[in-house]
Amino acid sequence: MRKTVLLTVCVIAIVSMPMLAVAQDQTISFGEGEWDADAWTSLRLPLHEVMGTLVQRPDSLGTNAFTDEEKKAHLDNVLLMTDTGMDEGEFEVVFRIGPETGTAPGVFLSPTYDGDALQTAIAVFVADYTMAVWEVYTDPETQETGYVHLFRMNRYQDPAIEHVVRCRYSKGRKSMAFQVDDSDVVMLRLLEFEINSKIGIWGCHGTCDFYTLTMRPDGTLPWKAVAPVEEQ
Repeated sequence: MRKTVLLTVCVIAIVSMPMLAVAQDQTISFGEGEWDADAWTSLRLPLHEVMGTLVQRPDSLGTNAFTDEEKKAHLDNVLLMTDTGMDEGEFEVVFRIGPETGTAPGVFLSPTYDGDALQTAIAVFVADYTMAVWEVYTDPETQETGYVHLFRMNRYQDPAIEHVVRCRYSKGRKSMAFQVDDSDVVMLRLLEFEINSKIGIWGCHGTCDFYTLTMRPDGTLPWKAVAPVEEQ
């Protein structure tokens, strides 16, 4: 059995969080011994008393199957965050969806947090039947985590093979764009949401694996469609 990875966030001291300096395209492999754990921080949902952990496998970070008790208590969520240092950029994650019904590995963007507890974020989850994007928030009175459904792309993703989710974000444009594999690109204008430089991976509901994460200071996903160039 591979060791688990557990990192904590310094309470409130956001400025002390390790940062990945991304001046050019950079690919991180999550294989054992191939990534810098000091540049990443685990988060939990506010009502979780126990921090979830990702399992280190030979070629990936992932989650194992969750018990029915963990699912009922919403403990089937494991988050790992880093700071790109960029208010505008793009990243893509190569991942695999587990075989359990409802498994939905994903990524998150622009999180805010109190200590090690996630407060807000934009989350992108990919299941075998969809790619769905949600705005995550925390009820200030109950501390329960809530989700506002922003959009859903209905397409099939085969759990038996690897997939790629791409996310572009821009604080200046107040926009994000998303794509899974070769799907159409979907763009959101987030006028009331504050975009920042932090991103992360999110294991959700069942077994999953994250293999690599590539960050780019410039984006490749288009902000608008253009007419195709005719071949001569």
